[in-house]
Amino acid sequence: MIELNYQIINAELEDIPDLCIMMRNFYAIDFYPFDKTVAENNFAKFLKDKHFGYCFKIIFEGTIAGYIILARYFSFEFGGEILFLDELFIKPEFQGKSLGKKALEYVKDFAVEHHFKVVMLEIENHNEKAKGLYEQFGFQNHKRSLMILKN
Repeated sequence: MIELNYQIINAELEDIPDLCIMMRNFYAIDFYPFDKTVAENNFAKFLKDKHFGYCFKIIFEGTIAGYIILARYFSFEFGGEILFLDELFIKPEFQGKSLGKKALEYVKDFAVEHHFKVVMLEIENHNEKAKGLYEQFGFQNHKRSLMILKN
């Protein structure tokens, strides 16, 4: 078996331009609005305060190939601090190299190591490929639906 030359490491403030480009491309898949200034400000705030969560960059052969955003929150229902896998993106040219699997392994190990009770995520209904990958890692549909109230 060939060992992948990859790393998953903390994103830094100097990574914000690359993170924003990837985020813009990620959002374009499902026609989500993207505001570069808002994204830059949010990344700066998020990266400066670990209270919000964690942002990791996925490096493949020395190049940023993707990113992971894990948001922290507290749930009485699940017994304490949990993680929300807010975003996982692999650039198209790096897909098919098992980086998504490696990223999910990393998230799963990170959650256990840091004593998070649960990892949750949301997924677009049409994204069967991602859903299959998540299911391979033990994610399952919850009996509830996600609802949203925008301000």
